[in-house]
Amino acid sequence: MRRFLLTFLMLAGLSAPALAEDFSREQIDQFIHEYLMKNPQVVIDSVNEYGKKQQEAENKKSEDAVKANMNWLVSNTKHAEAGNPKGDVTIVEFFDYNCGYCKQALSDLMSIIDSDKNVRLVFIEIPILGQSSFEAARWALAAKNQKMYLEYHVALMRHRGAFDENILADYAKKVGLDVEKLKKDKSDPIIDAILQENLRMSTDFGISGTPAFVVGTKLIRGYISGDEMRQAVVDARKAKN
Repeated sequence: MRRFLLTFLMLAGLSAPALAEDFSREQIDQFIHEYLMKNPQVVIDSVNEYGKKQQEAENKKSEDAVKANMNWLVSNTKHAEAGNPKGDVTIVEFFDYNCGYCKQALSDLMSIIDSDKNVRLVFIEIPILGQSSFEAARWALAAKNQKMYLEYHVALMRHRGAFDENILADYAKKVGLDVEKLKKDKSDPIIDAILQENLRMSTDFGISGTPAFVVGTKLIRGYISGDEMRQAVVDARKAKN
């Protein structure tokens, strides 16, 4: 503590003889107050530097969690997928069916797996925007049992507005799903267990909003353009070599 105070007093412009003296708590407080009043940028810089270090620590924690759980992310049969199942790069998307930016990302992701036949896309539902999101995710996961997840997923992502049972059933009919089986399957406790696990893991990864992506081993928070996503795929390939 004394070393810190001596350093601070030197920064404040006090002479060496002054540093040799013992100061009272009140005097030290006054020195600090006067210095900060004359140099307010010091406070701003300190706060910014602290925030930067905190963010770097959080990013490192998230990156470590992603790397430690790659098997859960890319080899988990509970997750639906599209594209090349043996692709050399996997894009993992964390999304919510009521998320506008997730809907915006849909066409880019579909375009990427259509044009790049060596990309695999994994879907992880994290319904964070209310009960409507939970219900849509339940129905979508149930569609996986009929091997029609992607068709139903695309239909739901193109929908504008909240979901209710009638809307979800209508889209199911349109894509050719067995609606009665879908209703039964979506009520299976396993479905809710999957969603709760998805939410728990996304928290461990430091994901607090949608969309978020893992491309290769890189975590990307928030929406990015199709070109940025393609570049992330290129970078992931380079990182493997």
